[in-house]
Amino acid sequence: MDQEILVSEAQRLTQALDDTKIEPRAVLIAVSSETGNWKVWIVPKDDSINKQEFYRIVAEQISAMELKNIDVGSVELRSSTNAAIVGMSHLVRMDEIGSAHVSNNIINGILMPDGIVIRMAV
Repeated sequence: MDQEILVSEAQRLTQALDDTKIEPRAVLIAVSSETGNWKVWIVPKDDSINKQEFYRIVAEQISAMELKNIDVGSVELRSSTNAAIVGMSHLVRMDEIGSAHVSNNIINGILMPDGIVIRMAV
């Protein structure tokens, strides 16, 4: 898959979600070191958001935007207290939408996933 297209779609999705109840505080394209598969991790503004509502909103935005490389199955709801998110927030601070490639990082003994930070405002 073309990485530039994936990043562009993740940035567009982040921007669209800014206008919803989700208002992402963090978005990360995380790549599994074991399988090479990627997921879009999203940390909503409010960690107490209902999981069903989160995925419904994400699915609606993906459908409305007609994204080709991101589907609701490739998105994962993450908490702001997730160890990898906390560790990544110590490494990168990005309040706006952007892209920062990260790889081979261990923070406080936690192996951070390789990936691309789209936003990290946790």
